[in-house]
Amino acid sequence: MVVVRARSYCSSANLGSGFDVVAVALDAYYDEVEVEVIRRGSGRVVLEGVQGVFSELVDVNVNTAIAAAEELLKFTGRDDVDVRVRLWKGIPPSAGLGGSGASAIATIKALTSALDVELSHNEIIEIAGRAEAVVAGEPHYDNVSASLMGGLVFILSLNPINVVRFNVYANFVVATPMVRMPPNKTAIMRGVLPKQVELREVVRNYSKLVALVAGFLSGNFRMAGYGMEDYIVEPARAAYIPCYEAVKRAALTNGAYGLAISGAGPSLLALCEDEEVARRVLSAVKASYREHGVEALVKVAHTGPAAEVLTIT
Repeated sequence: MVVVRARSYCSSANLGSGFDVVAVALDAYYDEVEVEVIRRGSGRVVLEGVQGVFSELVDVNVNTAIAAAEELLKFTGRDDVDVRVRLWKGIPPSAGLGGSGASAIATIKALTSALDVELSHNEIIEIAGRAEAVVAGEPHYDNVSASLMGGLVFILSLNPINVVRFNVYANFVVATPMVRMPPNKTAIMRGVLPKQVELREVVRNYSKLVALVAGFLSGNFRMAGYGMEDYIVEPARAAYIPCYEAVKRAALTNGAYGLAISGAGPSLLALCEDEEVARRVLSAVKASYREHGVEALVKVAHTGPAAEVLTIT
């Protein structure tokens, strides 16, 4: 019997103009997963327990940790073991912070170690993306890529999976209104997106995406913040995000370079020049939610590290 515990950090996808192709790992929250591999099994995966700050919000019937373990056993052809999974939930679920992706990545990280299996990053991303489909309705690769690799990631191709990672350090404010979201939130928020877009709007978004990428890679955070403005996805989703306009105004007038919906929301992500500005933006954002009677978690965050194995016994 082998027991391995692994940790994976939350992430923010899209960053405004980078819909479905840009994501960043954040050190604001993390999940941990412990797997216990039992030899002479039959490929059975069981969720033995959920603990942690946000454990009560976890749907144990539809869980990416279990789906990820099942997908990994299928991918590697390991039907000779049983797996017991224990999840420590430190990322707010359904918040647009890649919580389901982080659970999947932590599970795969732990289980590959327990089984002594070597997989490439792209293979892990493919397996975790398929696990994501149990909660998102279809595979998503941006959040899982960031949680696996840390830093800033770009999705270059989906078929085959091809992801690149850059070691970027940045200061953010992560704001999460504590509102109940529907179980199929991601599918709903994709459903409100326009089916057709004017070419001129696409070109405007291209210019923002270029600024987003160039700004982060050159360390010009003012330029990166300029690139976080989006003309296609965010206008369609903004009405569904509590206090979006008020919080955006509060963040930008207090020094943030840019603000975007994190993933499918309702969390918001503000990019700041340094820690001092981030603290000022945090205070303003907290006050804005308070004025509107909305309870929210607001934290200063930084670019997060890669997923890691913590213990092996």
